[in-house]
Amino acid sequence: MLCSKCKTNQATFFYTQSINGNESSVALCKNCAETSGMNTVSPLFGSFFGTPAKSTRDIQRQSKKCSLCALTFNDILSMGKVGCPECYNTFKEELGDTIRSIHGTAKHVGRTPSGTPANEIKQLSEEEVLRGKLTEAIKTENYEEAAAIRDKIKALKGEN
Repeated sequence: MLCSKCKTNQATFFYTQSINGNESSVALCKNCAETSGMNTVSPLFGSFFGTPAKSTRDIQRQSKKCSLCALTFNDILSMGKVGCPECYNTFKEELGDTIRSIHGTAKHVGRTPSGTPANEIKQLSEEEVLRGKLTEAIKTENYEEAAAIRDKIKALKGEN
């Protein structure tokens, strides 16, 4: 099969993505996959965690361990999941880009588990609430409401 990007080289990297039931497939040669930023060594973990650089940064990654479960970042890469909640704090720098690429943000804005003390629950600002409503209005293709919400956000920021 030929590369779907350059149409000349043999495809060696195959990627299928399913969003809301719509599947799209891409077949890339090694060069096109690398220029697209995909890890051709390990596509599954590379697309989530990136290609580790062979440098002092890699050495630091190997020596840095979680204080609770003693995993290294390389252990997390090989397992495909973190070992404990403390791993998120220990590997905050390494996991930040990964979490952002998967979820769109590294900031949790979902529901809070029951039993969480009230002083630990952060109230969303008015702008954050409006941004959530704006996203929902766009998803439901209610563009008139989206425009009105956009104007409210601009007014909050003091923009005209």
